[in-house]
Amino acid sequence: MILGPNFTHRPLTWQEKFKNSLMTNPQRLLALSFALLMLFGGFLLSLPWATLDGSRTPFVDALFVAVSCVSVTGLSTVDTFQHWSIFGQTVMVLLIQIGGLGTMTFTTFIFIVLRRRVGLENKLLLQEDIGQDNISVRTVLKQIAILTFGFEFLGGIAYTLDLYPYLGYSAVYYGFYQAVSTFCNAGFVFFDNNLPYKMVGDWGFTLTTCVLILIGGFGYMASFDIWNNRKRGFTHLTLHTKVMLMGELILVTFGTLSILGWEWNQTLQGLPLATKFQGALFQAITPRTAGISTLNYADLHPITVFITVVLMFIGAGPNSTGGGIKISTMAVLWATSRSLFTNTRRVEIFERSLSQSVIYKACGIVFFSAILVVLGTFVLAGVETFPFLDLLFEVTSAFATVGLTIGITPELSTISKLTLIIVMYTGRIGVLTLIGAFFLKRRSTTTAYYPEDNVLL
Repeated sequence: MILGPNFTHRPLTWQEKFKNSLMTNPQRLLALSFALLMLFGGFLLSLPWATLDGSRTPFVDALFVAVSCVSVTGLSTVDTFQHWSIFGQTVMVLLIQIGGLGTMTFTTFIFIVLRRRVGLENKLLLQEDIGQDNISVRTVLKQIAILTFGFEFLGGIAYTLDLYPYLGYSAVYYGFYQAVSTFCNAGFVFFDNNLPYKMVGDWGFTLTTCVLILIGGFGYMASFDIWNNRKRGFTHLTLHTKVMLMGELILVTFGTLSILGWEWNQTLQGLPLATKFQGALFQAITPRTAGISTLNYADLHPITVFITVVLMFIGAGPNSTGGGIKISTMAVLWATSRSLFTNTRRVEIFERSLSQSVIYKACGIVFFSAILVVLGTFVLAGVETFPFLDLLFEVTSAFATVGLTIGITPELSTISKLTLIIVMYTGRIGVLTLIGAFFLKRRSTTTAYYPEDNVLL
């Protein structure tokens, strides 16, 4: 009897199955990389060396702060200035820097610095992290490094000069740490939390903070596009960059005028006219997901608080250090709704038609993000006694990775803290990334479709 070749394959080990599941799903590896970094950061912050008095921080609180750092949120259950030692604050800054750049962006950057080969898997993950296809890895990372570290260095110098009259020589240390936090839209204040309230009329502090927030949250690709076309004008910019510029202008203008109107005789009462405008402008820009404030949100008018919730939910730009559903997503949703009333077959922005896939993705992002905020608020409302608007504000701030708070974060229960940890994590990696990583399987494309039918709307 002649035996044929044996084509049987040995069964894969669980390690091989796990590796294959990661390599075939960049979203899953990206999500897990953030989760592991958050856990490691929580471990470091729970060490006795991380606190000023040498005591151990409860792991739930250490993990909460670590997740807030990596997700560049800014919410904290403990006082950043009073609780953490230099070691603890340094760990926080490193987590903020890695989280702001994106773990895959940061890792790939280290690979290139060490002259290691960047494989196809890393390139796919970098594309997933940045949100851009067909990129030159070295070129993009070089541009990101120059933009990020350059503005953080300049911001550190500016902050040092701004803070020196208040903090003395320690302004050097706090200035550069604060620059990293602000550019990454993290929202942590590494010096006394009450000091920004005293600097509401300080134009140096206001301009430094606002510039870092806007550039950090604008999006790397849009920033590069503006630089490359700086001599050619607005018409030569990409559609995405035009949408971002117009969106930023509308949101900042709307936010400034709204806050100015509602707070004129509230928190801005008694301030000079220029300082009133300055305070309103600052509070309109900080919901771009930065989280630093020069007005106490616990004293704001409820309508101002709700307007801030809306601004936070919209957030910053894609492939940036900011969060939220993103300005471009909101623009696509607005253009889609507008097409219903203009009787146009295609969704158009700036004389360009949008693809169906972009429209579907925008609708999915808004739908699932709203569901996440609703569920998070539902959980907190069930276990906390704080006013509903305060809880909605807290959850939206966590989802949009903003870090603004009414002041209730340290008083939340363990269940609420764990809920906000999940919300911050999801807000940082994106709802669609989380769903695509763990809950839905991609189906192969097909030309076969079910019969078309209609439902009433």
